[in-house]
Amino acid sequence: MLCQTLDVESSLVLSYHSEEDLLNWLSSYIDDLVVHDFNGLLLLLYRIDVSESRVREVLELDQAKSYSSRIIAELILERQKEKLYWRNKFKNYTKEIDDNERW
Repeated sequence: MLCQTLDVESSLVLSYHSEEDLLNWLSSYIDDLVVHDFNGLLLLLYRIDVSESRVREVLELDQAKSYSSRIIAELILERQKEKLYWRNKFKNYTKEIDDNERW
């Protein structure tokens, strides 16, 4: 899911063996977007559905702005995990509904 949104090869993302490695890579990716394609970053956050108010809230806490890309990366990963949770939850839920009661 993250690979499609970022438009990167899945093998690249899957090559990271820990969440920390993935966050480091994603932070660098975001740094690059900030410098070279800020509108692309905003579009990415919109597509992933990261709350703008949440981004502002967290970035305001980082007064030095030294870890902004890391914070945004963490928010992206957090949102992706939420999406997976809800997709799995409702996938199982629809299996429990009788076919006659489905729309």
